[in-house]
Amino acid sequence: MKTSKMLLSVLCGLVLSFGFFSCSDDDSEDWSWKEGSKVELPRYRAFVLTEGTFNHNNSHLTFLDPAQDTIYTRDIYEAQNGIKLGDTANDMIEHDGDIYIVVNVSKVLLRLNGSGVELARYTDFATLGEPRNLVEEDGKLYVTCYGGYVARFDAKTLKPEKSVKVGNTPEQIIEHNGKLYCVNSGVASNTLSIIDINKFDKAESVEIMSNPFGIQEDNGHIYIMAYDANYKRYISLYNERTKTCTKIADAGNMYADGDNLYMANSTSPDYINYQTNYSIYNAKTGQTKEWKMTNLPAVMTQGTNTVYMIERNEYDGSFYIGLTNYFEDSKLYHIAADGKYISSVPAGGISPNSMIFIR
Repeated sequence: MKTSKMLLSVLCGLVLSFGFFSCSDDDSEDWSWKEGSKVELPRYRAFVLTEGTFNHNNSHLTFLDPAQDTIYTRDIYEAQNGIKLGDTANDMIEHDGDIYIVVNVSKVLLRLNGSGVELARYTDFATLGEPRNLVEEDGKLYVTCYGGYVARFDAKTLKPEKSVKVGNTPEQIIEHNGKLYCVNSGVASNTLSIIDINKFDKAESVEIMSNPFGIQEDNGHIYIMAYDANYKRYISLYNERTKTCTKIADAGNMYADGDNLYMANSTSPDYINYQTNYSIYNAKTGQTKEWKMTNLPAVMTQGTNTVYMIERNEYDGSFYIGLTNYFEDSKLYHIAADGKYISSVPAGGISPNSMIFIR
């Protein structure tokens, strides 16, 4: 018997009769995330959000056991709540052990516990427009809405508090140094909206490249993804001081981590057959190099699938790369931190766009 266990037994024997000491080894554990769950899930969890097909009501939330690289069910949300997730789930984040999802076409904002059990929902987006993406800061959710707003919600109750007018069709949003940055998409749009998060009263509009739709930040580096005139995707580095963008790569997906930006670029002459290249940009050196991965399945570099998602498991440094052909259930490809291919696992639906890890 370990010394700590012996001491625990002695303390329990001394004070149990006084009723103020608990002898359980698990007293410090918070199991509230299991409340209401119809299935037994491990503490170490991962969830995958798949968009499905527009107007087909086939978005899914899949539970994945990251320790085994296996999925419990195609849709943990439906298993837990008895209803479908909705039409075109667009974004998902984790905050304080809870899961937040925006379902674009169905116009729903959801708060789930760490088992996928629904705790709250908000659906009154008639004025704001369809919800698209979200970020959390200091217990508040900031949601971009296609009516041209960033709306603030209380993260626990999902009660709407205030909204700020931004550009047309705002897409991804980040928080950085006390400010919110969201990109406004569309062929005729070329703006980045910046909001002081403490005031949250108006947005500064900065002209950047045309048709921006993606934005990420890490370690002070802000990256913006846009479509060019030929509808090809590329990535630029945004300079906060000069409020300008510098193109760094042609790429269709990105994941910012520290000083590195991990990128995938799927190109096709006919939008049927794709070739994919992987690279890493270092914001400190300004250099781009090959993202070296070994023993990759052929489908990851060529075929009828394109990269739709890059996510990283913060607990072990490994990556999950999601591929799609837009009409069949997708797969995730698990890559170790050192670049070695580990395995593939079903995504649970069509077009995975986000993944979170909870432990």
